[in-house]
Amino acid sequence: MSLQKAVQHPILITGATSGLGRRVALELARNGIPVIVAGRRRDAVLQVCASISRLGARATPLVADLASLSTVRSALEGLGNVPLGGIVANAGINTMQDARSADGYEITFAVNVLSHQLLICRLAGQLVAGSRIVVLSSGVHCPDNKLARRAGIPVPQWAPPHSLAIPDGTPPGSQGANGRQRYSTSKLANVLQARGMQKRLRRAGKDIDVFALDPGLMVDTELARELPLPLRAAFRLVGRIMTPFVDNMRLSTTTARHVVSLLAAPEWRGRGFSYVDGDQVMSPSADALRDDLMEELWSGCAKLIALRSDETCLSLDSP
Repeated sequence: MSLQKAVQHPILITGATSGLGRRVALELARNGIPVIVAGRRRDAVLQVCASISRLGARATPLVADLASLSTVRSALEGLGNVPLGGIVANAGINTMQDARSADGYEITFAVNVLSHQLLICRLAGQLVAGSRIVVLSSGVHCPDNKLARRAGIPVPQWAPPHSLAIPDGTPPGSQGANGRQRYSTSKLANVLQARGMQKRLRRAGKDIDVFALDPGLMVDTELARELPLPLRAAFRLVGRIMTPFVDNMRLSTTTARHVVSLLAAPEWRGRGFSYVDGDQVMSPSADALRDDLMEELWSGCAKLIALRSDETCLSLDSP
């Protein structure tokens, strides 16, 4: 079966205007799969839509800033009740700045976790049978990830979602190593988020699989955008040379093919939740497998995003 026949409904991709998200969108288009291109800049969204159309696939623009929950809600209302073949929760931020979202939440947790929680819950009822959700996590959430530790990324420091969203004692605008820890913690939350979604979808009797993906360290993306320009160029050059020889380093072109496989290849159907490193099923960290943290995240996020009962077809309560 061709991938186009396997996926006939559009797949929504957040952060689809650059980096991995853009490459996934174009790879889907090359396989004839329609794409909903989500991004915060209208001009960039329309450019990607035009590229998809030139490849002969259908593209739908969705302009939404994930740093604003009201903007996400408005965009989804404009999208309407279109059936979906899948969702890729790809957009993410990794910043040293201790900034706040439009809702007053810590920006990394707001974009990487909260907005995707709202988006997935709102769209869960529109996913057709056999569709898949891919949530971008990262190996940095694992304490034994040697590459992350060598790169100076601290292990996650879990806290209740309210504390992650509204951290005390750190004035907005400050800089420091906490930015890296906020990122690794958000990636732990993404695995818990995916597990919680799979549990609720199965409980609702829905034939939908959810994957948490470690895409690897991709030096050909905007990962190093906060470095000075000369260091950024050196990072990319050295990284490209090292990538074939270092575990957990990949180019985004490779990871894009892995994402498309998770979304459309028949061998991934019916697996239920899996944590995937590249194209291999692996075990996430011990904390990522804790049911108490999973339920804490889900209940906490529902309160933070003020999720209404009409915004999800899933029960948010523990069994």
